[in-house]
Amino acid sequence: MAFTTLTVRQDVAKRLRASKGVGESYSDVLNRLLDSQPAKSVGEWLDSLQPLEGRSLFSPAERARLNEDQLYPRESNARRRRHVAA
Repeated sequence: MAFTTLTVRQDVAKRLRASKGVGESYSDVLNRLLDSQPAKSVGEWLDSLQPLEGRSLFSPAERARLNEDQLYPRESNARRRRHVAA
């Protein structure tokens, strides 16, 4: 396996050290932090959840409703207000 030396500021190195878990290398920390980047859009987030579909997260009907809410956000806000008022 090849290695690369990175130069970071001391404050960044301190944050990396604080983020390390027991037995975790700096490469492990960086991989974990890079893999946990937030989705750029709701659609991207929903797509990332697709492998979990059917595992008690979202039913196909709920996923379709979430996709529809993304396409028509004004209607989803009105639907939420009606739901809360009921």
